[in-house]
Amino acid sequence: MKFEGKVVISSEINKVWDFISDPEKIIQCIPGIQEYSVGEGKRVTAKIKVSIGFIKGVFHASSKVLEEDSTKYTAKLSLTGSGAGSGFNGIVDIKLNRMDGSTELIWAADVNVSGPLGSLAKPILEGYVRKLVEQLFDCVRQKLA
Repeated sequence: MKFEGKVVISSEINKVWDFISDPEKIIQCIPGIQEYSVGEGKRVTAKIKVSIGFIKGVFHASSKVLEEDSTKYTAKLSLTGSGAGSGFNGIVDIKLNRMDGSTELIWAADVNVSGPLGSLAKPILEGYVRKLVEQLFDCVRQKLA
């Protein structure tokens, strides 16, 4: 499944990059986060409470930075996770663009989902992902305000 979106954050590009590229900062904005640790190379492991339709439980997830270019404001992350009899893995691309006093953040994710979570209709998953992303970026906006 492919997901993508754009968001404008009313903050200078360097401030946005410093926030989103710091796992200790951005992880606090992930909805449902219960506990996490940040290891070498910005590798993150976390427990996240999830509730999508009839699927409820705690997912054990991890992310790893595959590429990061602070001069071009781009990053590529690998995500994996499992819980409630389901699993997922995917790649997320992030790019920041400078705007007049603001920053445009463009993201795209290519995710494979298995188990009961994978059997949900695509519109249900898309709606859930959109909701999570909106909550995440609302938090980022508040933290950078």
